[in-house]
Amino acid sequence: MNNEQLTSNNDHRPATSNQQPTTNNQLPITTVIFDMDGLMVDTEPLARRAWDAVLAEHGYAMDDAVYANMVGRRSDESGQMVLDAYPLPLSRDALIAQKTKHFRVMLAHGAPVMPGLHELVAELEQRSIPWGVATSSPRTHAAIILEQLGLTAVCQAIAAGDEVAQGKPAPDIYQLAAQRMGVSAAQCVALEDSAPGCRAAIAAGMRGVAVPNGHTTPADFTFAHFVMPSLREVAARLDELLAADS
Repeated sequence: MNNEQLTSNNDHRPATSNQQPTTNNQLPITTVIFDMDGLMVDTEPLARRAWDAVLAEHGYAMDDAVYANMVGRRSDESGQMVLDAYPLPLSRDALIAQKTKHFRVMLAHGAPVMPGLHELVAELEQRSIPWGVATSSPRTHAAIILEQLGLTAVCQAIAAGDEVAQGKPAPDIYQLAAQRMGVSAAQCVALEDSAPGCRAAIAAGMRGVAVPNGHTTPADFTFAHFVMPSLREVAARLDELLAADS
């Protein structure tokens, strides 16, 4: 994909797809919902290193295909995927605790900010467009990231993976985010780096915009409403994303 090109998938969807993007175009798009890990900050390398450290302690190495399926999912689901792939002598909770310990040590040094994040937030502020976060990560993690980014005061709501019954690709997190923002899901555009996250947003009734990163670029995003190369491009093409007939 040309990194300077905005791609709309409205006219490029597989004929056999069971999940077509739909939003209620009678309602104006007024709100932006961000995913967090891999979209606002580049925490995927940290998470991968944390999982690698846990597996190495037990004599295993993380398979790339296993990890690719874990991206965008809650810790309990990711932990179960690891246990299904490797015969570790740990309960799921104990495994997650070990991974979290490694991850928090790495996170204490800060996570790299994704290109265009602060430009996009500034553009939203200038236009008085409210925004919130819908993340598969626990709420405590989201709070740490927002504090590191200096965005705690301007983020209007957080919906986290440990606050809902089902994680992405189920719509629960995005439904909760819309509720906390005080709007209908159909009035929201969701920014996501992963396929499970983008499916969750669309299932909730939001306009799904995929912004793949280096780890998720190979994923199939043909079901999304738009695919864009970076948050900087999102900021530049915001009018198109918010347009009622997009």
